[in-house]
Amino acid sequence: EMLRSLVGSEMCIRDRLDRVGLNDAADRRIGTWSKGMRQRLGMAQVLLGRPKLALLDEPTSGLDPVSRHELYAIIDEMATNGTAVLIASHTLSEVEARTDRIAILRKGVLVANDTLETLTAQAGLPIRLRLRARDGNADAIMQALGGRRINGASVELTCINSEKMQHLRQINELGDMVEDLEITPPKLEDLYRYYSGEKLQ
Repeated sequence: EMLRSLVGSEMCIRDRLDRVGLNDAADRRIGTWSKGMRQRLGMAQVLLGRPKLALLDEPTSGLDPVSRHELYAIIDEMATNGTAVLIASHTLSEVEARTDRIAILRKGVLVANDTLETLTAQAGLPIRLRLRARDGNADAIMQALGGRRINGASVELTCINSEKMQHLRQINELGDMVEDLEITPPKLEDLYRYYSGEKLQ
């Protein structure tokens, strides 16, 4: 019975190491592993316990882009299987599309905690609309809509979310004068700077 339990545990460990891409290194001393390998070992340990809550501190530190993608696939699996995953990270662009809620600390004090959409609405940060003019119409577009010239051939406007549809209707009325439109909502980095009290540029 004890032997069967040990063999089962070893198979489970091998399975978790394989899941994080470390099976080939399983017989090497951990001291010889790279930082990225040690990060993946930490994920294997989390998977081994099948926790209800996983606290991950900078989990992608030291990982190459492929390993980062694989790590987030594992995190998605954990969440799908009922694990609540809390990620502490300074790589905001990475976690932005992978979160249900955002918590922002400033000097150890919680200053924001809600969904990305709610925090964005509360902050009232501007949306950027960049129009690429067709056939030298940038000045005419600027005269009709305001904004500022970018690179000679584009016009950039900013507005709050509640004004976006009104601007889009005005842009639609310009017809063929506009070749393309790019809409950029506030990023998580902008929200972090706003809620942590840093000046937005």
